[in-house]
Amino acid sequence: MSLFAVIVLLSAVTQSDTIAAQSKSQAGKLPEAWSLHFDGIGPVKVGMSLSRLNSVLQESFRMPKARDEQGCFYVTSTHHPQISFMIENGKVSRIDVNGRGVSTDKGIQVGDSEKQVQKIYGAAVKVKPHAYTSEEGGHYLTVRSGEVGLRSEIGEGKVDSFYAGRFTSVQYIEGCL
Repeated sequence: MSLFAVIVLLSAVTQSDTIAAQSKSQAGKLPEAWSLHFDGIGPVKVGMSLSRLNSVLQESFRMPKARDEQGCFYVTSTHHPQISFMIENGKVSRIDVNGRGVSTDKGIQVGDSEKQVQKIYGAAVKVKPHAYTSEEGGHYLTVRSGEVGLRSEIGEGKVDSFYAGRFTSVQYIEGCL
């Protein structure tokens, strides 16, 4: 084999290894453009099957072994622990955001003011006392759009968490309970 052929071969192997390493390091990372919409986040959509969710997020989520837990359960992205997915009857029904770094499609994030949520969503916002913290001023700000919705949990005038998905699922006060 000529010296030129060896150099070309080594160059191809090095490029292949570099591309593979870049792909692996980017696997599972949220693109900056991802934001929570009423019906999903990025390529994840409400109604998507658990197997499709695994494929899209490059995860290996499984149904719980206990039969009584299979009707409704949560999975959390290993790469993005601030995002959880409620699975009902094998399909994504709600997407929860519990930390900064992910916003709604209108720019709301955990830590933003209640006034900002009210300003952005306007008259569509319905206010309801929080099931556990209403005495301390906690409440829900909920917006409905057909069969889907968005709810922000407010504590001390700030967004503590928010979630979107099927409207019935958005109204659950303790996740699956």
